[in-house]
Amino acid sequence: MRKILLGTTAVVGAALIAPGAFAQTPRPAGTQSPSLAPGSAPSTPVAAAPTPALAGAGGVSVRLGGFFDFQYGMIQDDWDQGRSRNTVAPAANNRAGRQRTDMRNDLELHVFVDGRAANGMQYGAVIEFQMDNISGSGSTVDLDEAYGFLRFPNLGELRFGQEDNAASLLQVRGPASNALGGDGEWWRFVNNTGLPTSSNMYLTSGINDGNDATKVIYLSPQFAGFDFALSYGANQGEGRRTDTQRDRTTNENEWSAAVRYRGTFGPVGVAVGFGAMGADSPKLTADGAIIPANLRGQQIVAYTTGAAIRAYGFAIGGEFTWGSYNGTVGRNALAPGLDDSYHYLLGATYTIGPVVFGGVFGQAFQDNGVAVTRNAAGAITSLRQVEDRRHTIWGIGAAYNLAPGLILYGYYNNVNDKNVPGVAPSDGRYVAGAATGTTLAQFNGGNTRTINVVAVGIRMAF
Repeated sequence: MRKILLGTTAVVGAALIAPGAFAQTPRPAGTQSPSLAPGSAPSTPVAAAPTPALAGAGGVSVRLGGFFDFQYGMIQDDWDQGRSRNTVAPAANNRAGRQRTDMRNDLELHVFVDGRAANGMQYGAVIEFQMDNISGSGSTVDLDEAYGFLRFPNLGELRFGQEDNAASLLQVRGPASNALGGDGEWWRFVNNTGLPTSSNMYLTSGINDGNDATKVIYLSPQFAGFDFALSYGANQGEGRRTDTQRDRTTNENEWSAAVRYRGTFGPVGVAVGFGAMGADSPKLTADGAIIPANLRGQQIVAYTTGAAIRAYGFAIGGEFTWGSYNGTVGRNALAPGLDDSYHYLLGATYTIGPVVFGGVFGQAFQDNGVAVTRNAAGAITSLRQVEDRRHTIWGIGAAYNLAPGLILYGYYNNVNDKNVPGVAPSDGRYVAGAATGTTLAQFNGGNTRTINVVAVGIRMAF
């Protein structure tokens, strides 16, 4: 899950609400998200007051929350051009360009269930219904996150179910304005049909959230400004039935850990964090055969560190993330022989009254491997190091708090993606064949994909 919930799970989180928030404990499960400014920039609160609780069975309380979002966007993407689309098999020369404007809407409905035992233990569940993961009619609803929790006085909180991993929950990132960001809303307007999964544009997204797979998570209390978290997920599945994930064709045994510091020094708020995650790469093919050692992906490991500072209406910060993965951080294993990936992302905001201005800049670098050709006898006749993929993104945006819980916003993002792989990157020396290794995708006759997205939107949080 990568969503912009007015900063509920991204962009520094609650650390940049107001100076006092730096000394608070993490948001308890089962409670409504704190009043956050667009993109967690310090500003006038924009979330509506919590809804009155309803009495549930067994003495628990039930409350509702969520958001509705509408956007209109204009898109210029090299991959939309007919010349680019004609390079995709099967061969064709009559494909035309895609439309350059679009509208989209997104919504989630959150159910918060809270109870308290006589000994002070709190318990409950959080259920998030969404429609942002299904295209087409827009009438299909599924679950984003769904987990239960137990919270003990001075001992921390245990969560179990579909939820982000520990590193994602505690990561510290650079601030941005509402939908603006390295993993903001721009990518929702981008079409990647015909490109491999490894060629996705989601490269500056911070450490991954554990795919919302079913897992267990521990969140510590805060001690002198410090807190930490741990999580473990057995398989890359979620929900009631995960038996199909035991076939060992996806990531498994995912662990995650993070530590964070939040504090205030007079009018200055500071947040610093470090997180890590790892997972075993797939071991078997779809029919149950063991993947040969020379073809099996490397172990997945990712690390992230970030810092942010806030004072006098300004907020600045950034992150650096690196590790053994391909494509989106921590989701896909590197092929044998490939070097680690990394990215950095910087962000800044300025708040004046109900208006937030923001900007971001970041770059991601990933190894494209080696291209090899062989003769009939299998001997290598040529070997070429394919130039690394270099993904650069920047953007500016603004948001206006029109009313409690209601935001008007706009943003512009530019993406320049050089040397995008047309197939999953690999080192041809590890694979048999006449011509092996990475080939690059073609965009208007070149290897660089340029994307420009400008959009305006309105968002209601409740």
